[in-house]
Amino acid sequence: MIYRCLLILSVVLIASLPNAVRVSAQSTAMVEFFAAGKLQQGLTLVDHAHQLIVIGRDGWMHSIDPREQAAKIRHTEDTYSVASVAELRNDLRAEFGPDYEVLATNSFLVVQPRGRGDRWPRMFEQSHRAFIAFMKKRGVRIRKGRFPLVAIVFPDEQAMYAEFERQKIQVSRVAGLYSGDSNRVMTHDGGRSDFIAATVRHEAAHQSAFNFGVHSRVNDTPRWITEGVGQMFEPSAMTETVTSRLPDRVNRDSLRFIRNLNKGRDNTKFSQAMMQLVSNEAMFEDPKQIVQAYAVSWAMMFYLAERQPKAFTEILNYTASRRPFQAYTRTERLQDFERIVGEPPLEFSRRVSRWLEKL
Repeated sequence: MIYRCLLILSVVLIASLPNAVRVSAQSTAMVEFFAAGKLQQGLTLVDHAHQLIVIGRDGWMHSIDPREQAAKIRHTEDTYSVASVAELRNDLRAEFGPDYEVLATNSFLVVQPRGRGDRWPRMFEQSHRAFIAFMKKRGVRIRKGRFPLVAIVFPDEQAMYAEFERQKIQVSRVAGLYSGDSNRVMTHDGGRSDFIAATVRHEAAHQSAFNFGVHSRVNDTPRWITEGVGQMFEPSAMTETVTSRLPDRVNRDSLRFIRNLNKGRDNTKFSQAMMQLVSNEAMFEDPKQIVQAYAVSWAMMFYLAERQPKAFTEILNYTASRRPFQAYTRTERLQDFERIVGEPPLEFSRRVSRWLEKL
């Protein structure tokens, strides 16, 4: 099975950071450093002996080993400021060259091969607006994004994977991804249109969530939450302006997988998967279980959104506001789940399973 997408958040290896990291965002003075072959400026978020985490003016998050760049890192007196749309557009034009064009919408800068029209910009903008409207309607806290949203559309899969290699992103069998490091969505224009469109909706949901406060780029948010939200927005009905019916909002691929998992009305595997997802990220790291992880995550978040909207809102608001750069332990995850949802994962899984049978 081809994985439609993959969320990449690799810079902030929260579990590997020492318990006592120094978070340095109180200072707004910038540092200069070399990354991606050029001199850049950014704000230091974490200052540790073996790792600096710096957010660039374009929203790119960099992990720097100060022992390797000691002579190249310079503290400045300049106050941190986000790159303007015009600055970022010029940078993208220089980065991708004359074969690509950079088109602007209200929220996005979309880099695409020349002559592709406005289909991609419209799709990204529509997905973003629908996501924000959906979350606001349910009381999820939204804050204004600081950075222009950047989406890269490559002409084909080969070009997309070449960019992954350049960024040292090691993935296979994906139609696109949102990278938390670069803060970019990347996909390609060489696949089946409905499949790629679902990918764009999923990845745009990630990008909107991480830039507008639904998730945090600097804390340890459980992946069943982030990927469950992404899976929710794959159906086209989720981005339509008219009110959709419940059956149209269902992610049919995820529901089909769960029904195969629960054949014979035995939801043991479904319950086991749900309990594991609440506890840790192991299923997402196992190629044999990752499709199941996506499907069950969708079921959890979709059920909460449709049947327990207060819990849906609270779990997003709570996880987005946790302290930055702190590991989220198994015990804490389970305790928070039971407090917010109102019951342990096993009982919750049984209710979700019964509801899915009626869809």
